[in-house]
Amino acid sequence: MMMRSTAALFTVLSLALCLFLLDQTDAQAQAPSSAVGTALVAEVCGQCKDKDLCLSSLNADPNTQTADLSGLTLISIRVATANATDTSAYISQMLKDTSLEPGVQDALNNCADYYDDVVQQLDDSLAALTVRNYGDLRKWVETAATEGDSCGAAFTALGEADKLGVVGRTRTLKQLCNNALAVISLLEKNKQ
Repeated sequence: MMMRSTAALFTVLSLALCLFLLDQTDAQAQAPSSAVGTALVAEVCGQCKDKDLCLSSLNADPNTQTADLSGLTLISIRVATANATDTSAYISQMLKDTSLEPGVQDALNNCADYYDDVVQQLDDSLAALTVRNYGDLRKWVETAATEGDSCGAAFTALGEADKLGVVGRTRTLKQLCNNALAVISLLEKNKQ
């Protein structure tokens, strides 16, 4: 339990640092016009399998309209982190239900571990973005998506319908990570 609360603290601190850095970047750089931001989001989301989720998740952040590729990368990782943190909390809440079958409890315990890792890997990706280490940035986001998939596989292996909705949550995490990877691909091409 101590490890989860420490991971949550690191997540909060990482997000606060990223918000600060994003504000500093916006204050120091000339902000592109809203039309440029919209075009960039359209370009990024045009490369994603789930364009609607990409558009809705990126456009939900008010900084999207003035963000460059680094800013969009930050926003996309923050969205994935928020999703992972929410799912981690959901799993922790479900673990309190003592009426669940032992197999479901085991799958939830596995998922709790996987999602602790996911949050940590997304935090590591933010650190890599800060120092423009795009190789590690890509690696950490890909690993986070894989860990989420492992959680989904734990439930799929039970051979029953996912009554708790964890598999759907892991699919959403994967899509959000794929969206972040699409932005990272453009970032790598342009080396911002």
